[in-house]
Amino acid sequence: MRLNILHMGFIYSGGGERVAIEQTRRLRKRGHKVKLYAPIIRWDRCFPTALRDAAPTALLKFPPIPFLRDAGAMIMSSILPVGLRKLSDCDVLLCHSQPSMWIGYRLKRLLGVPFVGYLHQLTTFIHKRPEMTGGWSTKADFALLDSLLGMFGRGLARELDLICHRAADRLIFNSIWTRSLFQKEYGVTGEVCYPGLDASDTARRRDTHRDNMVLTASRHYPWKRIDLAFHVLKRLACERPQLIVVGESTPHTPYLRSVVRSLGLDDYVNFTGFITDEMLKQFYGHAAAYVQTSVHEPFGLGPLESQLSGVPAVVWGDAGVRETVLDGETGFHANPYDIQDFADKLGMILTDRELWQRMSRAARIMASTFDWDTHIDLLESVLDEARR
Repeated sequence: MRLNILHMGFIYSGGGERVAIEQTRRLRKRGHKVKLYAPIIRWDRCFPTALRDAAPTALLKFPPIPFLRDAGAMIMSSILPVGLRKLSDCDVLLCHSQPSMWIGYRLKRLLGVPFVGYLHQLTTFIHKRPEMTGGWSTKADFALLDSLLGMFGRGLARELDLICHRAADRLIFNSIWTRSLFQKEYGVTGEVCYPGLDASDTARRRDTHRDNMVLTASRHYPWKRIDLAFHVLKRLACERPQLIVVGESTPHTPYLRSVVRSLGLDDYVNFTGFITDEMLKQFYGHAAAYVQTSVHEPFGLGPLESQLSGVPAVVWGDAGVRETVLDGETGFHANPYDIQDFADKLGMILTDRELWQRMSRAARIMASTFDWDTHIDLLESVLDEARR
């Protein structure tokens, strides 16, 4: 097949970006002619090694101005008929969320190209997260897009969003949770195709001793609620571990540091800043537990990666992480959003050696079922059915 894959932008090292990159690389290995596109490409910020291998093409050339460059690229690619001709050179277009879905819709209407949506979450500019997620962005570009929608009307934006999702030839979702949200909001459905993991490329320490260290790896954005992990750490009744906070600094990071200071946890919390994939694997190999405290996480790659390395995970018992952490078997689901319950369950993993060993073994087995071959098998099937 001749396939074009369109992602909203390679701005940071996130789970959705990883999926688009791996789809491109692995479909090529199966003999398909695949090109990867995006309105925005930041080569130094998004899985630099893997991104170079996938070799995406910018949808349009944009002046190298530092201010609001990302927002400008998104707006121009969504409104202007730029890049549509080169995107049409395929049997089917695979679109990752917005504005890719809108571009796919325009391409289908103008040039008859079928498109398939791979959906990671509801469009967050339109469907706001729960209030407890706090301000939804600290990035000026995204704040601008949010303001523009507020100015022109989210009702209209929702209708356009609905139109392009219903016009897709097929839809694929990253979790059952994500599919349920789209079914409720838009009355659409499709296949669930979980992101995969590469078991051969993971630090797989099998020793039963781990450092007294807990790991969390998320983008430093308000809705990830990394600050809740600090409150969990404060509530632990057992010997307090070191909490390693992985992630590139953002304008939200100073706030996170201030929470650490206010709780008197300066000696127990370490911010790594940006680290490579190899360094992250080493952390997985030493950690005793993984925590994810984001609210309404659609899938959550971090807990799954940790479990592949034998690290039990504690997450809130809501949203997509319920599908990737088995409560009482590979980790725990804490009652949403009960800090003390989260702390109690994390404490059990840190202090009960037999429990840790049992969960560690089960975690490896469970996480290994999320493999890329299964993902690509299903993806190929859906794309083949949708192609012209």
